Amino acid sequence: MVDNIPKLLYLDDLSQSKPERPGWSLTFGATCQDAAAVCLDDQNHPYRVNLQIDGIQETKVELQWNPINDTIVEKCKT
Repeated sequence: MVDNIPKLLYLDDLSQSKPERPGWSLTFGATCQDAAAVCLDDQNHPYRVNLQIDGIQETKVELQWNPINDTIVEKCKT
């Protein structure tokens, strides 16, 4: 059963230390954050989008991110 109230996820949170992500480096998180933002921006998604995740525990997530800039785009090209 899918929860009808989306959980909020800010991409910026990926570059923060969180107890639920042991061993997750801040550098890796920042890389994932930048890559996801560039991909979402490239596909012309708004800065707020709802995703449904299917699997063992189905859920809805509201994903939010900040606008990207040329520095982020260049980092993701390398």
